[in-house]
Amino acid sequence: MNSTVLLQAVDIAIPGYRILRTLGQGGMASVFLAVQESLDREVALKVMSPALAANPEFAERFLKEGKLTAKLQHPNVVTIHDIGMHNGIYYLSAEFIPRGTLKERITETGLSVGEALNVLSDIAHGLDYAHEKGVVHRDVKPGNVLFRKDGRAVLADFGIAKAMDGGTSSTMAGMSVGTPDYMSPEQARGEPVDGRSDLYSLGVMLYEMLTGRPPYEAPDAFTVALSHITEPIPTLPPQHAWLQPLLNGLMSKMAGERYNTGAAVIAAVQRMLPTAPPGAVDVQAFEAREGMARSAPAATQQRTRVSDKAAKRAGAGDDDTSNPWPLRIGLGVAATAVVGVLLWAPWRSAEPTLVPTLVTEQPVAGPGVATFETPGETGAATATMSADEIDLTLRQAEAYILEGTDPNHAMAGRRLRGDPEYASGLMQRVLAADPSNQRALAGLGAIATYFRDSAAKLCAREQWINCGTIAGFGLEALPDDPELLKLKETAAAAQRGL
Repeated sequence: MNSTVLLQAVDIAIPGYRILRTLGQGGMASVFLAVQESLDREVALKVMSPALAANPEFAERFLKEGKLTAKLQHPNVVTIHDIGMHNGIYYLSAEFIPRGTLKERITETGLSVGEALNVLSDIAHGLDYAHEKGVVHRDVKPGNVLFRKDGRAVLADFGIAKAMDGGTSSTMAGMSVGTPDYMSPEQARGEPVDGRSDLYSLGVMLYEMLTGRPPYEAPDAFTVALSHITEPIPTLPPQHAWLQPLLNGLMSKMAGERYNTGAAVIAAVQRMLPTAPPGAVDVQAFEAREGMARSAPAATQQRTRVSDKAAKRAGAGDDDTSNPWPLRIGLGVAATAVVGVLLWAPWRSAEPTLVPTLVTEQPVAGPGVATFETPGETGAATATMSADEIDLTLRQAEAYILEGTDPNHAMAGRRLRGDPEYASGLMQRVLAADPSNQRALAGLGAIATYFRDSAAKLCAREQWINCGTIAGFGLEALPDDPELLKLKETAAAAQRGL
């Protein structure tokens, strides 16, 4: 259903706005260019999906976070003009910024080093301000960066923002917080985040601006998120090597070893400019632009809640951030065994396992929640199930397997395992009642095949940690599968240097 049909279908007419044309649409909302009639000005009008609006949890979240972000007034942050509800439809009115997105610019023309550093500094200014106000964006990515007529980059769409005041907000069923390509390790693990998580995403964006592609690429979202946790900081091409310390300071796997504010990032860029190879960047143009930025509301110096010890590590020598990665790999492997530092934890009927998630809040109960939360003890599986209960359980599990094993599906790799209400847990429940059930056995076989194929691709790329972990996921479904056992053994041997 396109946006025009959406409007006609719900018979929407928001008082005070005249819609001109569609700007974009997605599964959650449609965005239109509209005229705010009281002021005769063009605005971007975001109209939320009626299906989401029918959920009271969504309504509360939308209004709460809309009011939160409406308080942000900064040249590098999109201004929210109005938020409200009319005839059951929730809408948000924001300033219209006409010059396209950073994602389009990277794809269509690419950026010079100077342009990339300008965008980096602009967004760092905006994040510095937002963090000072206690707001974490949590979805910093090229698609959420727009350009004003003067070329200034602006951060948009604080739709999943969260206050850093200890408050919580709900995550709706079917929604995941953040975009796997740009998630910080702590965000991918489902841990609490602060402004340093946004700065990690900014580092991912810097890498993409300089190289034309994200640092970690994989067939599905779950492997990408896993890479942010386990893979080393990417290495820039030789012509950009002088910027590697900047990238290290942004993309450190440990939040305490990153730059702790947007202001620290900007200061690091300014210190590094004299080290640029001849002709790599127009230093005078950059400094002139920064002077213009500083003439706007001043960026402040400290936002994220960082301990004194962490602040000293992140703030001292920001442009020479160390990265003892080999040690952290060793620690990470050990942590993986203890807390399941990956995407879905194994279904267990005894001891609970700590599991990371693609969401950073406790999700609302219901189907479609992308959760890596810590499950409680599942208890013994039901010993008896009626034929109707078995059929209903199998159909739900099979639906999860169908979408989770389709590499082209948005839910690829997800809802296959971990939660007892996901595919593997549901199949295990059926087998507890009917050990020879062929549909359940076939379902577990399909799950194992998916993870076997994924692990083989990772081993072929010598991503040994990820390969071993994914092979382990497959072995949960088929513990004696010889190919999975061989993949896991190969990955373990490679990690030992054999």
